Amino acid sequence: MAIGSTRGKRRLGRHLRPILERSGLKVDDVVKQSRVSRPTITRMLSGEALARWPALSMVLDVIGATPEEKTRALQLWEVADVDPSAVEHARDLPANYKRLRMDELEAVRERTLDSALVPGLLQTAGYAEALARAARRRIVGDSWDSQAAAERSDRQGALTRENPIEYHALIDEAALRRLVGGADVMREQLDHLVAMTKRPNVTIQVLPYAVGAYGAQSGAMFLLDFDQSDEPQAAYVEALTGMVPVEDEAVEVLSAVWDDAAHLALTAKGSVSLIKAVRDTLGDT
Repeated sequence: MAIGSTRGKRRLGRHLRPILERSGLKVDDVVKQSRVSRPTITRMLSGEALARWPALSMVLDVIGATPEEKTRALQLWEVADVDPSAVEHARDLPANYKRLRMDELEAVRERTLDSALVPGLLQTAGYAEALARAARRRIVGDSWDSQAAAERSDRQGALTRENPIEYHALIDEAALRRLVGGADVMREQLDHLVAMTKRPNVTIQVLPYAVGAYGAQSGAMFLLDFDQSDEPQAAYVEALTGMVPVEDEAVEVLSAVWDDAAHLALTAKGSVSLIKAVRDTLGDT
């Protein structure tokens, strides 16, 4: 049993507690019926420890979890104790990337900064496929380009679901001008960015070349806020080898870097004008 509280373990505990309360059982009742030790169960509920899946599965059966609740518990369990130093590639959703996706399901606000590419939540299928093809050296397997596009589409449901996430993207001008997939793909992508700015929960700001250097020009960062008062902000940076979670004081540093960049960026209205201007340079099909 892995001991030590993490965001993933606390998230799993939050999933389990309402199911237990609904069952009407006490912890001692669950101990007797599941034959899982009391310390294991109480630590799982508090988010202080992660039991092996067979033990958790037995507890879920005893407290009457539905098939959907059990599936969700398995998803949370799989990413509850991820090693931040793990290096995994994109195929089949690496653990750290799944951890970001799980956070996006619960987050009420997300801020991103991308210095080279259009952020994933705003990518078109054609753009995502082109990126996947370009990443062939880091990805093993066939047809990942189409899988990547489908995964992006699924992820973008966070922007259109009931109670959608509030999304604020900072995008370097370089990302707008890089011809990912060619002119046709970029025309569609830039038109999509303009369309997304019309959604009330989406804000896009562009960092124009004219601002010069700023504090986050080495990749992409993600900052997520949650509705729960006891849930700290989540942060990730994206490296060549994959998504890397950021913990503790470093989260505050990234948040400050994002704020500094936002102050340098064009206004939302000015950003739309620049996106349209770049789009015009590509002409029509």
